Amino acid sequence: MTNTSQSKVRRLGKGLSAIIGQPVSVVTDPNKPEASTPGIVMIPSASVKPSRFQPRRVFDQTALERLSDSIKSTGMMQPVIVRGDSSGGYELVAGERRWRAAALAGLPTVPAIVRDLSDEQAAEWAIIENVQREDLNPIERAFAFRNLVDRFRLTHQQIADRVGLDRSSVANTIRLTELEEPIRDMIQSGRLNAGHGKALLMTPPGQARIKLAEQACDEYWSVRKLEREAAAMSAPAPADPAQAAKPQRNDGDLGRVASRVALERALSEHLGTKVTITTNRAGDRGRLSIEFYGLAHFDGLLARLGYKS
Repeated sequence: MTNTSQSKVRRLGKGLSAIIGQPVSVVTDPNKPEASTPGIVMIPSASVKPSRFQPRRVFDQTALERLSDSIKSTGMMQPVIVRGDSSGGYELVAGERRWRAAALAGLPTVPAIVRDLSDEQAAEWAIIENVQREDLNPIERAFAFRNLVDRFRLTHQQIADRVGLDRSSVANTIRLTELEEPIRDMIQSGRLNAGHGKALLMTPPGQARIKLAEQACDEYWSVRKLEREAAAMSAPAPADPAQAAKPQRNDGDLGRVASRVALERALSEHLGTKVTITTNRAGDRGRLSIEFYGLAHFDGLLARLGYKS
């Protein structure tokens, strides 16, 4: 194993107990709510409300029922993590699935670790728990990362450091939020995967991209097959058959350095948003378009570009 892979394994292996800074205890008997230890308190299930920053959007009911049956038999094997709210109750930080299952099992109280956390910390911890458990589908993960960028102005590198990924993976994941809702639904339901989504980002947005995604679903295309079809769709058509036989003109200096599509992708990953380059026919003049998805995101882009107001 290389040093790089060893480093990644160690970073991904850091569970919530390491982040919390204390060990996680076990409560084995649901009929003895007092069976707790220092650092863990029993709180009323009804006093807990879901996190505002929960990245998971879908909770499988069958899986919840199985976990609920297990809790009825052996109790909760891990506490939830909560923080106090303004109403005197608690807001979940991590462990919503366990809390839902405990409520389904009829437990009046649940073991909890209460922490004093900022909104940014609460959002980070919610994402970290789900990423480490691989509980998020690609779209949930994409919007969770984008929320950290838009709301808390974290850079892609900062997110990558927190969740144990490389920066380009974070950037590519966030770009999935640019896909149309029907395509996002296909990925969220498992009909397409994240690789299919990244291939579809090669094509212009709109109805044609949705139809291409539907065809990929219906015909069970591999990612490689979809990449070929997406590249063919994105390629400009010649003006007439005679022109097709001529060597294709590059985009001036841009074409000599890299293809426009590759350069757009590189800039998109660098800035963490969609970047579009359009040029005149000679390739020596054009427009660079940078998209933003909120004022916080806009401010973050300005900072990344070195502009200080």
